[in-house]
Amino acid sequence: MSMKKTKRQAQRKQAPRSFRLRSDWLKPLLVLVTVVGSALGLTLLLEWMADPREWPVQAVQIEGEFRYLQRAQLQDEVLPLVSDGFFAMNVALIQQRVQQLPWVEQVSVRRVWPDQLSIRVREQQPVAHWGERGFLNVRAARFEPQQAVELAALPRFEGPDGYEQRVLDMYQRMQQMLQPLKLGVSRLRLDARRTWRVQLSNGLELEVGRSNPLQRIARFVRVYPAILAVGNGRLRYVDLRYSNGFAVRWQAGEKLVRSNG
Repeated sequence: MSMKKTKRQAQRKQAPRSFRLRSDWLKPLLVLVTVVGSALGLTLLLEWMADPREWPVQAVQIEGEFRYLQRAQLQDEVLPLVSDGFFAMNVALIQQRVQQLPWVEQVSVRRVWPDQLSIRVREQQPVAHWGERGFLNVRAARFEPQQAVELAALPRFEGPDGYEQRVLDMYQRMQQMLQPLKLGVSRLRLDARRTWRVQLSNGLELEVGRSNPLQRIARFVRVYPAILAVGNGRLRYVDLRYSNGFAVRWQAGEKLVRSNG
């Protein structure tokens, strides 16, 4: 009797170990099944979201005020890129493509739930021609449309690379200084030697030089009425580089005279 009892006790002591062995391989199996199931579910979900038939883009909204851009041109560039569907379309690529269009300064692109794409475009605002084909915008950044455009009302600038902001600043200062004469700047050139040359709205050419250009313009504004009073004919050219006067050239005769001022 005692031996049977001892045997049953031994069997009971061994039972928990068998349960622990089953538990050791069951837990990893459950984890594996969970991971595989989650991965499969995620894959199916992503495939469903990437299906353009399930998530088509129904509308493309283009916002902005345009003078030179055409909305049809923007739509032609964008529409082929939204065919991948709401989730799968490449928003960064769409923004890049629109940014590369002529007359586009800045663009932002975003999805609008559940089936729209919003594109906001800021058009270039040219303030001057730059060189033969380019323009300068209000932030002194150069841009060049693919097709040459002539905007006759804008002044023409020339200058070395990297001097765009300086040329624009000089133009704005000169414009203010010339207001009392009811004149403006139609051409402004800064050459490789950093010499300034100006053509006014009445065709008059000014040789400003390198040193103290704004002081020389101010001196010209003060004496301009006196120069006209003593002249004979149309004033064509004024050289401002003299320290205590000007050299002037009239339309008739091409003769240089000195006008102290």
